[in-house]
Amino acid sequence: MAATAPTNPAVSPFAARRHSLIFGEGEMADRTRDYEWSRTPVGPVETWPDALLITVNIILSSRHPMLLMWGPDLVQFYNDAFSNSLRTDKHPRALGQRGIECWPEIWPIIGPQIEGVMQRGEATWHENQLVPILRDGKLEDVYWTYSYSPIRTSDGNIAGMMVVCTETTLKHTTEMTLRQEVQRLADLFEQAPAFFAVLRGPDHVFDRTNRPYQQLIGDRDIIGRSVVESIPEVKQQGFIDILDTVYRTGTPFIGSGTSLKLARPGSHELEERTLDFVYQPMRDANDQISGILVFGVDVTEKRRAEQALLQTEKLAVVGRLASSIAHEINNPLEAITNLLYLAQRASISPEAKEYLAEAEFELQRVSAIATQTLRFYRQSTKPRSVRPGDLIDSTLPLYRGRLANCGISLEMRDRATRSVMCFEGEIRQVLSNLISNAIDSIGAHGGRLLIRTRNATDWRTGRHGVAITVADSGSGISPETQARIFEAFFTTKGASGTGLGLWITHEIVVRHGGTLTLRSSQLAQRSGTLFALFLPVE
Repeated sequence: MAATAPTNPAVSPFAARRHSLIFGEGEMADRTRDYEWSRTPVGPVETWPDALLITVNIILSSRHPMLLMWGPDLVQFYNDAFSNSLRTDKHPRALGQRGIECWPEIWPIIGPQIEGVMQRGEATWHENQLVPILRDGKLEDVYWTYSYSPIRTSDGNIAGMMVVCTETTLKHTTEMTLRQEVQRLADLFEQAPAFFAVLRGPDHVFDRTNRPYQQLIGDRDIIGRSVVESIPEVKQQGFIDILDTVYRTGTPFIGSGTSLKLARPGSHELEERTLDFVYQPMRDANDQISGILVFGVDVTEKRRAEQALLQTEKLAVVGRLASSIAHEINNPLEAITNLLYLAQRASISPEAKEYLAEAEFELQRVSAIATQTLRFYRQSTKPRSVRPGDLIDSTLPLYRGRLANCGISLEMRDRATRSVMCFEGEIRQVLSNLISNAIDSIGAHGGRLLIRTRNATDWRTGRHGVAITVADSGSGISPETQARIFEAFFTTKGASGTGLGLWITHEIVVRHGGTLTLRSSQLAQRSGTLFALFLPVE
């Protein structure tokens, strides 16, 4: 009879075969089968509990990175997929090694987590967690998505811990680089001197804007809302039709020097801006139009500067022309003056001599104006003290005929007791311009002209002076015209106006340290305009 193998009642009937039940192919399956487990706390394979044997076969058969820590000493088992993350610093010596011996550099991080699993059965989950490990001879930042799960024996006790993990370093680094690039582009987008906006879909919904764009439209809450809903005033100006065309056809639109009227916050008035901009269609991965990129520059101030430069050049031309005219008419004026001198000494009636004296006085005024036309910044430094009433009395005779012919009644009230230091000819020119404009405003249908003087105080500065008001019962001035009335070359008289009268008038007043303001009404039965001139005493 053949001898029978001795039986060990402490080992199950399948114990002798368990060493052959470590399945799987690959490096780690071979290493696990060949490893001398009897030298470790888990003992030889023949003594392994079912839970350990089954779990080892699971991880060796999986292509997902897995690590098993077993027993109080946390003896390690792992598969080929996990070995790829260990490199030569830990592989293959990590097999059968105690956890704390294998991972000393990260034990302060994972130790408390492992204790929670082994002692209390608390499974964990960490996504894109930074857990640096020794690799290639140095401590390397490695990102992981991993879970720790308790493994229980048939009696319910926790005997080990399963680690299922994925190294996400490359993914995390790529995402971080992408986020940094997106942030860099966002910073460029925000800091660009031009305005940007990204519109999505056929309804042109705001997806993104930068600060210059918000400043342009007045800091409105527009993200997630359509252009029509956010900026309704642009619809009547044709911009929505342009956006629709760009979205439908895919053809960019370039606007140069385009006027855009925008409502200001808290106001019903529209502010006009001048823009250079582009509507550029955006396409998705399927080459379909998905939105529109708005890019542009607010050139309002630039255009205003260009217009101011143009105005300056116009004024320079007018100045040169005025100097030429003054030079040409000085000679005939001098001849007329001589003839008047001779006529005054001839045998003529006292009445004729009075007319000649008045003509000589006015001729002297014409000569002074001709030689000083548009040269107000080169005036004499010797102003004189004069009463406002005298200035008006010397100006009104020039307009007696026009007042009578137009049926205009003149009402004069002189209450000023102070005298002002001024260049008399210039202030007389100011009054002449205001009176002439008042007569033009009233027209030939008749009306009233009121001229008044009084002592006054400029309450903004505390200066004492006199006020001269010229009021008419004309048709009044619109608010739009009032806003531009002192601009050079701005006129409402068509070809008959130069646009220089009130501009020159305002310049003279400012140079005298005074102010010139107006009030006007276009209401029926209450229409008219009042210009108020304030001149300081000193």
